[in-house]
Amino acid sequence: MSEPAPQLPSPRAESARTTWPHQLSHAPTLRVGDVLAALRVEFPSLSSSKLRFLDAQELVAPSRAASGYRQYSHADVERLRYVLRQQRDAYAPLGVIKERLNTLDRGLAHEPLSLAAAGDGSGGLVSIDDAARLAATTPEVVLSLADEGLVVPQSPGLFERSAVPLMSACAQYLEAGADMRELRALARAARREVEATRAAAAPLRRRDDRGLEQAARAQRTQAAGTLFSALLRESNPDGG
Repeated sequence: MSEPAPQLPSPRAESARTTWPHQLSHAPTLRVGDVLAALRVEFPSLSSSKLRFLDAQELVAPSRAASGYRQYSHADVERLRYVLRQQRDAYAPLGVIKERLNTLDRGLAHEPLSLAAAGDGSGGLVSIDDAARLAATTPEVVLSLADEGLVVPQSPGLFERSAVPLMSACAQYLEAGADMRELRALARAARREVEATRAAAAPLRRRDDRGLEQAARAQRTQAAGTLFSALLRESNPDGG
């Protein structure tokens, strides 16, 4: 009796293995509304019709549920974020964006994940290798950041997933030409800003007003992130 012919992977399965960003989940778990919510802060005018248009241009290829509704993955969301940023910031036409995505798909170019994507997920612990993959860096860089006290492991070889955006930001800063000494100085400056805003918010905490305290906490977190970004841009004015 002859053996059954081996089953070939479907085009959709092959696409899930090869399209950028490779390090994010390609499981179709998000609805259109989820995608719009994830991108609304950065792209407030994004609509479902715009998503359909980008789908039609084959810049992103969502799956289809049995009901016919589109379902996206976390990788699709980051791909959309890349496309929209290329349109908004680089004024790139869709043909050029598609060529750049093809280059990324084939592994011939490198594009760091956005901080939003790097921190995507429901929390928990990640290994050194997984943290490096999510932060688009190497395990050696992650270990160096831990040695310098810039990120703190929760147990040997394991980090909080919430630390991945910080790892990614640090890695991008180092890739921009800075060294670890400069990175430590930048981190100290950001932490001083956090301490200053925490001290300024102390009267609010003494009032035991939870709403005001949460607002102050959000303000100081935003201030630290803004400072980090500003110092990064100042140290690398050409963006290279």
